[in-house]
Amino acid sequence: MRRALAAAVVVACALAAPAEAARTVVIKGRGWGHGIGMSQYGALGRAEAGHSARRILRHYYRGTRIRRTSVPRKVRVGLIDGRGVVHLRSRARRAGGGRVVIGRAASGRRIASGGAGDRWRAEASGTGGIRLYRNGVRVKRRGRTVFGKPDRPLAARYAGFGTLLRIRQKGLAYAHGKLVLGTYRGACRPGFCLRVVLKLSMQKYLLGLGEMPASWPAAALRAQAIAGRTYALNRIRTYGQHRYPCDCAVYDGSGDQVYIGDARRTGSGAWWDDWRSAVARTRGLAVVRRGRPIQALYSSSSGGHTENNENVWGGTALPYLRGVRDRFDGVDDNPNFRWRVEMRWKRLSAKLDRAFGTGKLVKVSLVRPFGVSGRVTVATPTGGGVRIAGSARTVRVDGWALRSALDLKDTWFRIRVRRAAGPRA
Repeated sequence: MRRALAAAVVVACALAAPAEAARTVVIKGRGWGHGIGMSQYGALGRAEAGHSARRILRHYYRGTRIRRTSVPRKVRVGLIDGRGVVHLRSRARRAGGGRVVIGRAASGRRIASGGAGDRWRAEASGTGGIRLYRNGVRVKRRGRTVFGKPDRPLAARYAGFGTLLRIRQKGLAYAHGKLVLGTYRGACRPGFCLRVVLKLSMQKYLLGLGEMPASWPAAALRAQAIAGRTYALNRIRTYGQHRYPCDCAVYDGSGDQVYIGDARRTGSGAWWDDWRSAVARTRGLAVVRRGRPIQALYSSSSGGHTENNENVWGGTALPYLRGVRDRFDGVDDNPNFRWRVEMRWKRLSAKLDRAFGTGKLVKVSLVRPFGVSGRVTVATPTGGGVRIAGSARTVRVDGWALRSALDLKDTWFRIRVRRAAGPRA
């Protein structure tokens, strides 16, 4: 990395004159996501070119192997935390289905049960227990109306009864595993918050990943299934299955991997069996280095080149997450291989002030060196990032911070100003 702080001035504000030209900021970029590891559109392009899943994965994760590895019997997926109330509703997945049994997670002792169409409400109590309501009526058993404790959660069992259990706050239904409802001290109204964890097998977890269209070629789907399994295994082995506050191994959102439950089946249409086959055909397979599952990061589109991991978020450089050329990412179906955003100078100034407290914008510079792909990097003492000069203060921020502030698709971008005659912006 170069030592010189060579700043490329991309946007500049001239001293105002009464007839200053109106200014439009034009941001051109490439890719969608973080650009580290596997590109999903790149996997699509490679699969269409005849590459196998193994070949696809070895391209993006350098110096690795695809091997069968031991998998935990269950995976804990964080669905909800930080809530005081959770609403559930059951419906039949098959004829005669729809039953739900709620009981103690550890012993399985039943507290309440219901059938298809029943509405359930769980509330955290001020003592760390849970109050249950079925169809608006408070559940009472043996004189008790508060069940469980912070270290003794409840479980809703439904999968074996041919039932789909829907969580209103998620807008999703779940067909596999069981829902574990627990509490922990937090800022929720009674002093305790609810959390909901889905506990299920690794194969069932992968079936619910909504990370890639099921209509894509088999090699791309298999590469995604292996990458998804590898990511989860790495999180489990690195952080365990009881991360705070979710009490889980992985969250169900883009912070980890997008898990959408039964919506994966219903939304895949005629291609559902293709995704099921990809998960089944790759059972137990993971991307490993020195025998351990890697941090298998992936994103939608690389824009034609992936990036070294430390250039996007900082941290330790990982030898298998090196930037590589990715011409197959330019497949015709990719809408984000190249993209463009335009906004008025005044709007840019307001967005940057809101994010960084810089005041009225004077100047923005992208600071070299850029990443191996051309992405704007993290700001270090020797260079990188973005320098923002405003009337209130001047700051240098990471490329990712500017991406977030401007709601851009990637950190691979360049900025210029287009001036036109007219009133001042």
